[in-house]
Amino acid sequence: MKPQAYSYLRMSTDLQLKGDSRRRQLDASRAYAETNGLELAQGAELEDIGVSAFKGVNVREGALGRFLDAVRSGSVKPGSYLLVESLDRLSRQELLKAQSLFLGIIQAGINLVTLVDGRVYPAGTNDLGDLILSLVIMSRAHEESQTKSRRISAAWKNKRTKATAQEPMTKWCPAWLRLATDRSGYEPIPERVAIVKQIFSDTVAGIGMYTIARRLNETGTPTFDSPNGWHQSYIAKILSNPSVFGEFQPHIRREGKRVREGEAIKGYFPVVIDEALFYRAQLAKSQRRVSGAGRKGIAFSNLFSGLAKCAYCQSPILFENKGTGPKGGTYLICDGAKRRLGCPSLRWRYRDFESSFLAFVEEVDIASIINGPSRAKEQQRLEATVSALKGELAAVADLMEKTFAILSNGGPVDFVTSKLKEQAQRHCELESTLQKKAQELDDSKSRQTQTHRSQKEIKRLLRRVQKTREGDDLYAIRASVASHLKSVVAELTVGSVGYRSHEVVSVDDRKRYYIDKFMRDGAHRDSRYFGVTFCDGRVRIVHPRSSTPLEYEHLIMVRNAGDPEYEESQELFEQAKTAAELR
Repeated sequence: MKPQAYSYLRMSTDLQLKGDSRRRQLDASRAYAETNGLELAQGAELEDIGVSAFKGVNVREGALGRFLDAVRSGSVKPGSYLLVESLDRLSRQELLKAQSLFLGIIQAGINLVTLVDGRVYPAGTNDLGDLILSLVIMSRAHEESQTKSRRISAAWKNKRTKATAQEPMTKWCPAWLRLATDRSGYEPIPERVAIVKQIFSDTVAGIGMYTIARRLNETGTPTFDSPNGWHQSYIAKILSNPSVFGEFQPHIRREGKRVREGEAIKGYFPVVIDEALFYRAQLAKSQRRVSGAGRKGIAFSNLFSGLAKCAYCQSPILFENKGTGPKGGTYLICDGAKRRLGCPSLRWRYRDFESSFLAFVEEVDIASIINGPSRAKEQQRLEATVSALKGELAAVADLMEKTFAILSNGGPVDFVTSKLKEQAQRHCELESTLQKKAQELDDSKSRQTQTHRSQKEIKRLLRRVQKTREGDDLYAIRASVASHLKSVVAELTVGSVGYRSHEVVSVDDRKRYYIDKFMRDGAHRDSRYFGVTFCDGRVRIVHPRSSTPLEYEHLIMVRNAGDPEYEESQELFEQAKTAAELR
């Protein structure tokens, strides 16, 4: 049998493929095999198209690496031939790595042929002339690639330095923009910008990325580049891309990885999304990651997903759909009770729980969510500002974590340290601004005289949130309510069988002692209840009537210092604490 010959073709760019490089290498391989009595392995052509040998990618990830694996496994027999146009097709790495590859091939019993000069490097050769020649050729190839790399890097560095909105680096831009015909800058594509704006507004309203993608597919909205419809991952890329508010972050490749290079260039792209809206969307995304994330049905069934916990065992409260029939319907149930882990909790019909919550927890202000545009302008502006600041704060914290990771992985110490200092300073500034704006928002809310909602108003609002007719309007309302809950509620505990002495209603000692005393001695200790602790420290505990969700047996509120009810709770706290110490 004739010895087997394997043709290895490599070219670093697709432009070479369009030219004559591939045909030339294939023809040379066929001619050499025919002239020298070799059998060219059919269907076993080794091709690394658009793969660089400068960083050794063709060995780590390409066809050459797979060939070497086949040699080691014995699939390619010793005595076979590897035909290459020249040694620089194998490697353009630094000399020692290139030499190691060269020696590894011939020492494995493979004859190496360079077609450009017809030279054979026999398997297992120790010929000094062969080795010296191979070293010279591979050293020259590395120097050529290194020089080319430096020139390209310098050219791109110059482009990055000069990059402005009036002098774009390249024609590349986000999918909702295009390069102007005179190449003077980028311009928006109106229909695509409208889609981007809708994605951000839906996200801020509490709608998840999976649902956004599904709705875009259902309405037949054209994608930007995919023939297979909208995907959650692409929605995520849009939401995390700062180019929507005009910012461009240059990158370079280091050791095959894409890393940031220099400062972000502001105003490089046309602004299609306000920066504050961008960070509000980041906050909404982070809230969904912490609680309530996942695929939702068309009705956004559970407003309390990931938020409610069992008052007795601290397990998550789950949404359960038992279907139709006499015992059917939807319920909230403790995970610990459902899995028979000894928790005494019982099911609570979901519709009843939601009705009681929305009726009696006035701090959530459902009316302002449903009638957003008609909200007091000052409060609406402050809420948007606080939300944006929280989102930017989370983004800076995430960036600091990534920067720490770069430092721990051996990144340039001086550069990374300076970046960390900048980020830490920005973090402090944001925290200070957030604290001031949050206080302004609290003051704005306290200036508004809250009037108790009438039964008629409560029922009207509940119909808006719970209407049975499905549709985009219903989903958007329920998503907005759920998102708002996660931004204002720190803790929601559900006690479906009344108070139990070992439970912890609130993590705050003063409120816990006060509530513990009230519920232990109160007349309604055996009636089911839910307790809400808000982010501003207020607590509300509601005992709804079992038969009538829109009425309650008892309601207790613990407010902030300075309020009469808080002063009373503080006194009760001291009494309860003293009694506990005596016991």
